[in-house]
Amino acid sequence: MPPLRILHVTPYFAEAWAYGGIPRVVASLARGLARRGHTVTVCTTDARDETARLPRGSTRTAEGVDVHVFPNFSNRLAYRLQLFLPLGFHEFMARHAAAFDVAHVHACRNMPGVIAAHHLRRARVPYVLAPNGTAPIIERRRLAKRAFDIIFGNRTLAGAAAILAVSQAERRQLDAIGVDAAAVRIIPNPIDLDEFRQPIARGAFRRRHALESNRVVLFLGKLTPRKRLDVVVDAFAALDDRTTTLVIAGNDLGSGAETRRRAQRLGVHERVVFTGLLRGAERLEALADADVVVYPARDEVFGLVAVEALLAGTPVIVADDSGCAEVIAATGGGRIVAQGDVAALAAAVRDVLAAPARYQVAEADRRIRAWLASDAIAARLETVYEALVAVAPFAVR
Repeated sequence: MPPLRILHVTPYFAEAWAYGGIPRVVASLARGLARRGHTVTVCTTDARDETARLPRGSTRTAEGVDVHVFPNFSNRLAYRLQLFLPLGFHEFMARHAAAFDVAHVHACRNMPGVIAAHHLRRARVPYVLAPNGTAPIIERRRLAKRAFDIIFGNRTLAGAAAILAVSQAERRQLDAIGVDAAAVRIIPNPIDLDEFRQPIARGAFRRRHALESNRVVLFLGKLTPRKRLDVVVDAFAALDDRTTTLVIAGNDLGSGAETRRRAQRLGVHERVVFTGLLRGAERLEALADADVVVYPARDEVFGLVAVEALLAGTPVIVADDSGCAEVIAATGGGRIVAQGDVAALAAAVRDVLAAPARYQVAEADRRIRAWLASDAIAARLETVYEALVAVAPFAVR
């Protein structure tokens, strides 16, 4: 089949570190597909973080990906309520939807995806939907999410030619909400190995935070209830080890204050460091300087943090109900504990700190590079796209 004209639609992209892993996943996929010779276009909003926006307009990356950034009506609404309202995107899709062979819509319950799906259906262009953990109604603003699904989301989901799951854990999520199993394809998230081509500056993160003489237990991720920071702090307190510091790094989306209060109540606040959001190289330096990374999140369908920790040379501990557990089971390099089990997490941390060489992190690194490289995942995704394009013209729903 000749090269495809592929559209990716995402509410956030590339440098939008405050929004978690999806922006980086989309960037890795777009680059991988472009390297395989496809014409790749990304449409996104200017969402970046609480106060800053991405530069709006159109650019072409070094790999040849065309990126169109549409300004949000309100950056505050985008950040606080996940209400992305991209000005000009409706008109863009009305003019250009038919120019694509296939589209890839990222995340559920966002207006860029709704707008794109509407115009793609009208133009009879097939699209895949990649929820990346956003399909079930969990955590915050549940009533608003139900209302969104009734008005927009259910139609966007039903109109997808295929639904992508990044793990068996996400497949189970989709099955639980009634998604047709025949429509689901499992494609793991890609890893941008370009970030790991140069050696990580070890010791830099420890020096910045005066941790040279401490052993470091690191949590890296968004600070939300689903990430189970309560379990992290309780397990750290159970260690009762004054030579160890807990570092909590990530964008505070609602759990920061309670986590600080919890550390205060348990008497460990003087040994808990909150760094805030870490971007780019600083994030890799934190992963490399940790003695162990803990990531006991609930409803985590993949978990880039766990994978990146192994690539940074650090063993990781994850919960057993998540896609992270599948990654650890497949690659080694860490421990899997029962979801919400404080004693099990504390025991696993003690074990890793006592004998880190027991964990085959180097072997896990090798397996991850072979399995999850962006080019390898792009090749798998390409087969999904080609199968959709090869069938009869897409039916309007």
